Amino acid sequence: MQSFLIERGAYLKNELTITTRTSPHETVHIAVYVKAGSNHEAGYPAGIAHFVEHMLFKGTTNFSAQAFSEEIDAIGGDVNAYTTKEYTCYSIKTLKRFEHRAVKLLQEMLTEAAFPVEEIEREKQVILEEIKMTEDDPEDYIYDLLQERTFSESCRSPILGYRSSLAEMNRTDLMRFYKAHYTEDNIILSYAGQQPSLIQSLKPFSHPSVKAEPVYAFTPVTLTMDRSLEQSHFLMGFEAVGYHHPLYDAFSLFSAYFGESMSSPLFRRLREELSLCYNVYSSLESFVDGGLFTVYIACDEQHVPAAEQEILQLLAAPLTPQNLEKAQDYLITSAYMDNDYEGSIMARDGRSLMYYGRLITLAEFEARIRAVTLEEIGQVQAMLQSPAKILFK
Repeated sequence: MQSFLIERGAYLKNELTITTRTSPHETVHIAVYVKAGSNHEAGYPAGIAHFVEHMLFKGTTNFSAQAFSEEIDAIGGDVNAYTTKEYTCYSIKTLKRFEHRAVKLLQEMLTEAAFPVEEIEREKQVILEEIKMTEDDPEDYIYDLLQERTFSESCRSPILGYRSSLAEMNRTDLMRFYKAHYTEDNIILSYAGQQPSLIQSLKPFSHPSVKAEPVYAFTPVTLTMDRSLEQSHFLMGFEAVGYHHPLYDAFSLFSAYFGESMSSPLFRRLREELSLCYNVYSSLESFVDGGLFTVYIACDEQHVPAAEQEILQLLAAPLTPQNLEKAQDYLITSAYMDNDYEGSIMARDGRSLMYYGRLITLAEFEARIRAVTLEEIGQVQAMLQSPAKILFK
């Protein structure tokens, strides 16, 4: 069966990288990836990348904050944004009839943000509430705390920043960060719709500027905090690898096998067989030159020592050829199923260009996953020896 996506391309316009796909559907998906996250905040208040993301919705040279909000509402669909350690993403999903207006909004946000002082002060309170919300959620907060205590200085601050850094935030710093990072050499546009020429006709962005890259490092720590909770929350973190490391595919495969599904050894042993918990899983977060593999469990405090012992034993247990093939099937099937949705395809293309500088096809992805060997999985397991441990009780 022929895919509904009938065209794909990636090219440079000046230094702006654009990838487009043509689709016959009535909806259009546009995403902008800016290589500016919390790992790029050296010399700025912590959380400034996330604050800039908020401020891009608070008015431009040609729109007041209210007029900009009304323009967003007028095109319907979904307009969203999020910030990570390594990038900030802005996305729009709307009908093709509103595509011109959607592209105009993106252009305004990326090149003409105004940063009104009164909106900055209002947004400080909004982000403060966001910080409080994270601190009130142990499952979220424990990840922030693990990274803060184990990562090197350029990578440790939480994406939202701190209450103290939020108080320091001012228009001068926000504008300086915006102008330094929202440049054409730092932006990737990913598009799926019927009129790629609209994206290709974007006005020039600002000129490139020199930006310092973060240095990733990991130091294991052990920390216990009394938070007077009904359940204890226990997180183990291990140094992992980045996207360009020879073992990246093996690490992704091991994480998928170990604790990312209901049939995984982690879930089956700790929840189904031993009944130690309700919520348990593993995850892999990779960056350009480093990564973090984590195992999380929420359980009664008295079960934590037994759970930790079981986790360490499971991490060291060798995989069989059948285990490996099952994990490969799971990861490959998930990738192809995501490819049924234009929004996922658009996001995949954008991240592919951002991390690898080219479009990775599903066929190439499948070949890489199939090429992972049991020996490489063993090398991954050998790296999982010295965990950082955070316990909320």
